[in-house]
Amino acid sequence: MACDSERAFSASVRLAELPRLVPFVPHEAPETSLDFDLRFFRDEGRALLATLDVQTTVQVECARCLQPMSLPLVGSSLLQFVYNDDQAEQVGDAREPVLVDAEGGVAISNLLEEEVLMALPTVSMHEHQCQPAWQEEVEDDGVEPLVERSERPNPFAALAEQWRTPGSKGSGKKGEDQ
Repeated sequence: MACDSERAFSASVRLAELPRLVPFVPHEAPETSLDFDLRFFRDEGRALLATLDVQTTVQVECARCLQPMSLPLVGSSLLQFVYNDDQAEQVGDAREPVLVDAEGGVAISNLLEEEVLMALPTVSMHEHQCQPAWQEEVEDDGVEPLVERSERPNPFAALAEQWRTPGSKGSGKKGEDQ
């Protein structure tokens, strides 16, 4: 019915009210809202469609320094409602299939959660050059490294020396040692 009557919703919901998005609620702003626009309609082929636009701020972990960071997030999708997996396979690439229940209903909260989760970047990093988590500040903690990088013995040094010495088996010249 929503598609036939071309219903539209513009609203906000607290991010913390959506169970699958609770891990992404910013700690410093627990009241963060998810703003969305949802418009139902049918296309010329009578397919059941909706456009969904979301906007929020989430907290994710920086992949470089492993510290929390706030990330503005915007997502947009064209949804096509289907009743079974066979119909879902027929949906074009520009549309996201959404399985509806037997009565043709769908939970808007599920649509919102899916849209935010799909809009999350695969890897998130601060815009500034933060220090990688694996890298320690030797000067700050006062601990001396066990072996300086330049003092480490090169395991291939002896092999390289043999390679350069004329008349050795490893000289690299064909037929000389055979």
